[in-house]
Amino acid sequence: MHKGRMIGITLAAVGMALAGGSQAVAKEAPAVVAQPAAVAAGTPGMSPAPERATYVSRFGFYDYNCRSGRACLAVWNEPGGNWRVFDMLACTTYRLSEAYGQGGLKNNQTGGAIVSMYGASGNHLYSFGTAGQEPHEVRDLTPVYTVRPC
Repeated sequence: MHKGRMIGITLAAVGMALAGGSQAVAKEAPAVVAQPAAVAAGTPGMSPAPERATYVSRFGFYDYNCRSGRACLAVWNEPGGNWRVFDMLACTTYRLSEAYGQGGLKNNQTGGAIVSMYGASGNHLYSFGTAGQEPHEVRDLTPVYTVRPC
């Protein structure tokens, strides 16, 4: 949805509320709130290419088998309504694109390796220790620019 259109809908809802049409506002509010993620998101990507990139169902990441020695990052794929999972094996810096909102990470690397995430200026955002098949919740992937599984 175009930003101008969204602002118009929001202003119309505010106007209806001021005029006493609060019931109509309640029906429109969820649609207005849900639109920005759909507008901003595209298919997530990673460069250089990870060992494997695959798609899993909306509820499938918990059961996803992140193989030994890998770190597996789940990024919501808005266009497909599913998760795009990146299996990272190489100890390198991966550039993440089209990643927004919450995500998940399974750190099944060996030797206690940590996965670190950084912002565009190189600032440290998150670190995750090994947990095998137990997923870590990544609160917000929006500011994440690079991921380093080492």
